[in-house]
Amino acid sequence: MQVGFYFDQSRCAGCHACRIACKDWHDVPAGPASWMRVNYYEKGPFPDIFASYLISPCYHCEEPVCSYVCPNEVITKREDNGIVVTDHDKCREEQSCGIITNSKDLYGEAQAPCQIACPVHLHIPAYTTLIAKGKFKESLDLIRRRMPLPSVCGRVCLHPCEDVCKRQDVDQAIAIESLKGFVADHVPLEIPDKIPQSHSAKVAIIGSGPAGLSAAYDLIRLGYGITIFEALPIVGGMLSVGIPEHRLPREVLQRDIDYIKALGVEIKTNSPIDLENGIEDLFKQEYGAVLIAIGNHKGTKLKIPGVELEGTLVGTSFMRDVNLGKDVKVGNKVIVIGGGNVAMDCARTARRLGAAEVAVSCLECCDDMPATASEVEHAREEGIQIHDSHTFTRIEGDNGKISGLGCLDITACTFDEDGQPQFDIVNDKEHILEADTVIFAIGQTPDISNSGKIKVNPTGTIEADSETQLINKEGVFVAGDCFSGVASIIDAIASGQNAASHINRFLQGDVLRKKVTPLSKATEVEVDIPSDIIKANRQPMPNLPAAERVSNFKEVVMGFSEEAAIAEAERCLNCAGHLCKDVCPYSAPQFDDGEKAKMQKCNFCIDRHEKGKRPVCIESCYARALDSGTLEELRAKYGEIQETSGFVYSKMHKPAIIFKPK
Repeated sequence: MQVGFYFDQSRCAGCHACRIACKDWHDVPAGPASWMRVNYYEKGPFPDIFASYLISPCYHCEEPVCSYVCPNEVITKREDNGIVVTDHDKCREEQSCGIITNSKDLYGEAQAPCQIACPVHLHIPAYTTLIAKGKFKESLDLIRRRMPLPSVCGRVCLHPCEDVCKRQDVDQAIAIESLKGFVADHVPLEIPDKIPQSHSAKVAIIGSGPAGLSAAYDLIRLGYGITIFEALPIVGGMLSVGIPEHRLPREVLQRDIDYIKALGVEIKTNSPIDLENGIEDLFKQEYGAVLIAIGNHKGTKLKIPGVELEGTLVGTSFMRDVNLGKDVKVGNKVIVIGGGNVAMDCARTARRLGAAEVAVSCLECCDDMPATASEVEHAREEGIQIHDSHTFTRIEGDNGKISGLGCLDITACTFDEDGQPQFDIVNDKEHILEADTVIFAIGQTPDISNSGKIKVNPTGTIEADSETQLINKEGVFVAGDCFSGVASIIDAIASGQNAASHINRFLQGDVLRKKVTPLSKATEVEVDIPSDIIKANRQPMPNLPAAERVSNFKEVVMGFSEEAAIAEAERCLNCAGHLCKDVCPYSAPQFDDGEKAKMQKCNFCIDRHEKGKRPVCIESCYARALDSGTLEELRAKYGEIQETSGFVYSKMHKPAIIFKPK
């Protein structure tokens, strides 16, 4: 048997009588913890505003994921009636649950350093704990709440979260990126239901890279109609044409794209939009807002003699041609200029295309190269040489073809505020690196003209408000690298999410600027690591041997086994605590503001239930908007509607609630 609630949204006036009665009956002290919450919800621009209220107690889910993650086993589900109960006295007692010592936030609002550092603020400790418990599907479900591309970011994220992981104070950081990739790979893809359009407005997104896909993911879930216009013949932007398959297999990327498309996002490939005149056409097609997310596809070359010689290539064009399946030829001796991940991608791709000798040459010294350490390590394993601390004077040629690259040794390379390199030349003695192909991977910009209709910064990016991402044209927003300059995939996703938030406010007629609560700096968070923590090194990541990969584009990083993933996840220190609240899709667990805050939540007035009485919230509702009983009884009386304005039914957790929507 499963008991549950009924809520008639059309009768609720938001009087809060249920909330007050609940606090009074259960002696819940004044403060942030409320077992019954009444949330106001509205949509639509003035004067056509739809307003409603939504009760938010514990919905006593048939599958209460909160019970899986509690380190003290405080939360249990009763077999006789399905009520999810808590043992208040056990909360945060035997096992630590939260070890932050200097948080300015209440316990229930504090964030772990990894979560603060993550640009999209994923619930990292919570999804990691679910992996440790073997709840892989639940972990992926939690990740997807804020992450549109879990498969992608489980492979090619720069993982700033790991840089601040407090486990480093014990041994080594948690392999957060790889754990995300593990659940994305090991949970079979379940195509989600299409989300019906509940708003009249439609949004056009120009570009299907990480920023565009991210904005589409958030906006479709808010109920807007979404169409993405992609100039290329394939979806994904730089994810598809900028990253080689040995790092991001196309079927892996397609898995994330298929999930987003299934939600109802329409994607039109081979559909370039002219930014000078095409945006007006989109508004004429009754799109309420437009998002420009075209990325940075235009590579650059150094202004040195010889760049016109046959055999000089631009990294972005080189990678695009390879990824589109074109017949790309390189010589036997390839030099890639640049020190970032794009340079490593170009070098490792050239090696796979048959180049006998490949080298990367850059301004930075090896320790300061912007490429991730693992990419540099993998490149070296594949026989790619690194020539660091070089500046370049000319490309030497013979009969119109490249024969070498002129270099000078430098020291102390830094970059000024404008991104220009500053360095000292050791001496004027030039030396030549032999080459028949030179690939420039030194930066990129958006491929747009500066005619004045869309303002462009001196760096080549689109000019827009730094907070709202609104450009100089009403209803037109920008996101991703074409706004910020070259950044990481996770930064582009966060940019798309921020743009989506402001597009929603724009379409709802709301004030675009919003008050943002500043987060603590991840590096300033202090923790008290329990003395009984046993050292356990990070699980080693198996890689395809270099000899088996340099002649093909097979994926190099092979991923964790189930056993290794669980062992790795178990290393998490759970810095912030309140895992139960983080995993609950409805944030039912609440915490007071005491010195050692304990979890509180609706217990269905179990003391009254055992006496045959209904919960006090129902007895106190003068509008008769609430009822309770077994789900079978409620369905017989009121029907089977389990979604309403402001509430999304989770098929995984199965909340015990029946609605009459307004």
